[in-house]
Amino acid sequence: MDFMFPDFFEGEEEEHEGDFPDLPSPPTATTRKVAVALARAFLAGESAPGAMQARGCRALGRSWPWLVPLTLHLHFELAPGGVWQPEQHDALVARILAFPPFLAAFESSPFAPVERPRIRCHFPFFAPMGLPPPALAGLNLPALATPGDLADWLRLSPAHLDWFANVTGRDFGEVAPKLEHYHARWVAKASGGARLIEAPKAELRALQRRILRGILDGVPVHPAAYGCVRGRSVVENAALHGGASLLLKLDLRDFFVRIRASRIHALFCTLGYPPVVARLLTGLTTRCTPARLLRNMPQETCPSPEERRDRQRWARQFTARHLPQGAPTSPALANLCAWRLDTRLSGAARECRARYSRYVDDLAFSCDATPAQGRRILAMMQDIILEEGFVPNWRKTRLLPASTSQRLTGLVVNQRPNLPRQEYDTLKAILTNCRRHGPNTQNRLGLPDFRAHLLGRIGWFRQVNPARGERLRALFAGIEWA
Repeated sequence: MDFMFPDFFEGEEEEHEGDFPDLPSPPTATTRKVAVALARAFLAGESAPGAMQARGCRALGRSWPWLVPLTLHLHFELAPGGVWQPEQHDALVARILAFPPFLAAFESSPFAPVERPRIRCHFPFFAPMGLPPPALAGLNLPALATPGDLADWLRLSPAHLDWFANVTGRDFGEVAPKLEHYHARWVAKASGGARLIEAPKAELRALQRRILRGILDGVPVHPAAYGCVRGRSVVENAALHGGASLLLKLDLRDFFVRIRASRIHALFCTLGYPPVVARLLTGLTTRCTPARLLRNMPQETCPSPEERRDRQRWARQFTARHLPQGAPTSPALANLCAWRLDTRLSGAARECRARYSRYVDDLAFSCDATPAQGRRILAMMQDIILEEGFVPNWRKTRLLPASTSQRLTGLVVNQRPNLPRQEYDTLKAILTNCRRHGPNTQNRLGLPDFRAHLLGRIGWFRQVNPARGERLRALFAGIEWA
């Protein structure tokens, strides 16, 4: 049997049809862009409704009926009697997108087309200086909320700041080589191949040193990082691994080049700097190598065409923005960007009852294990390195048991840090011959200040092995200098 509704339901249904008006559609990308531009116009001055309405009219190019109630609503909701703060940007955008008359202004139909709001004038907006993570709380970093603040801190004009940062990657070399900010040269490596040294010119180097001293030096690095860290030395790095039954050595290939501008930008943002300021700081500390320089790479070390093609393919990675090897800020930035790598490797080493340290791109692990266990540890560490975006130099990987000469960053660490005996004997012979025949007979390299050269080598011995250093110092005291 069919069920029949009573007649009074029909009238009640018609009565309730108008109780639920059509809601505006969700905001589209265009609507959100207008809301963001309108919020930035409101933030660009006083929070009084009249002043907000005037800036809104200027941004939209005309007055809209919903603009007055919107400004009143925002004023009493977010800034009653106060002043707008940059931190309120997202809250303003959310309130504008939740205002029904604003959303209704973008609704149209084929039967009644209407003009939709459009932005005619943009107001500048700079995000506020944020806070670093809790682990870095308390850092005394300079507050640089805008590009103008950064330019003032570096004692530059905004135009010069943009020129030095060169965030667009302009290549001045083809038309005016003197406008280049870097001196670049290829240096042959002892193990074969070539290394690209990109040293900043005097003005940019001074800016980078200010960034290094004013910002980067105040950020702590991982305890396992020893290279280019103030207060830590090669001797301390070697002492950590002294007397181990097995020493594992790894080298990171193209360490600086593989740290791209995206990592540097993320680092500065983590320290609390707004994206626009982080972008300029990244431009000041990274470089995009011109292709013409890569074409001049020496090819004499690549005898076959296949090797030359491989070398050219390797050189293409320099065309992306990277840390230049030769800039004073590069080691500090590399140490900070390698924090996660150091954390994972030190944690894995601790689980394997091993000790870990990193001196720039030289990684070392020491433990009391067999070579077979060392190879398994090495395989695990290499997987972690690859996951963190770095590449091990397989040709420089070494497993050194205690029965061999365990050398780390130029020091022998079988028992305790010490210099190789051959270096001591060579320097002792040079000093003895200087006493017998005069220092000029031993300056075979024609060094301009041979005396300072010898003192530097003796000082290095005194730092590593004080007893041997004192004996060498006594020999030096007997040399007659003209």
